[in-house]
Amino acid sequence: MSRPTYGTVATPESEAPAHVTGEAVTGRTAPVAPAVRTGPPPHTPPPKPVAVIAGLALAGGVLVGGGLAGGALRGFLDRMAGVVALVALSLAVMLGLATALRGVLPPRPRTVFQHLHRAFGVLGVGFLLLHIGVEVAGGRVAATAAALGWGSGDALVGLGTLACYLFLLAVATGVWRGVFATRRWIRPFRILHGASYVGWLTAVIHGLTAGRAPAAWVVAAYAVCLTATAAALVHRALRRH
Repeated sequence: MSRPTYGTVATPESEAPAHVTGEAVTGRTAPVAPAVRTGPPPHTPPPKPVAVIAGLALAGGVLVGGGLAGGALRGFLDRMAGVVALVALSLAVMLGLATALRGVLPPRPRTVFQHLHRAFGVLGVGFLLLHIGVEVAGGRVAATAAALGWGSGDALVGLGTLACYLFLLAVATGVWRGVFATRRWIRPFRILHGASYVGWLTAVIHGLTAGRAPAAWVVAAYAVCLTATAAALVHRALRRH
C-alpha cells in the first residue's frame, strides 16, 4: 500500500484557480488584463489664464484692425468680410454635425472633421469681428447698437448682434470643452454649444436681408448650407429614436 505524497500536486490548466498565473501552469507568462476605468473620462485641462488673455487680446486686435483698415483692404472687407464669416461658420456648423454622426464616419475622418470644425469656427469668428469693425468705422451702425443689439432702429442689426454673441459662446464652450467632459456637465455643454445653431440661423437671416442685396452665388451658398444642415439634423434626430 503506497503512502500518500505530501507536497504540491500538479493542477491541470483547466482546473487551475484564477489566482494561479499562466507561467506556473504552462511555463508561459499570461497576458495582463487592462485596468478597468472606474472614474470619469479623462479630459484636457482648461486653458491657462495667459492663453485666455492672449486670445481676448487677439480678438480685440482683430476687431480694432477691421475699423482701422483702409484703401483696397477696407473695400474688400466691406464687401466680403460678412460673407466669408457666414460661409466659414456654416461650414463649421455642418462639420460639427458630421462629427456627431458616429455611425456614419469612421474614427479617423471624424477626427479630421473635428479639427476642421474648430478651424472654420475660429476663421468665421475672426471675419465676423472684422465685419463688425468695418461696419462701425464706416458709420453704418453705432458702436453701442452693435454691442447691445438695439438703438439703431433696425431689428436686423439686433439679429446680427445676437448671432455674434451666440457664436462667441460656442467658441468659449469649445475652448473649455474638457471641463464639461463628464456625465454631469455634458448636457449643459450640448445646450450651450448647440446655441450656435440658433446663432447661425439668425446670421443667415441677417446676411440675406441686412445691407446690400446679396449676389446670386451667395444666396445659393446659403441655400446649400441650410439644406445640408437640415438634412444632418434630421438624420441625427432619427438615429436617436
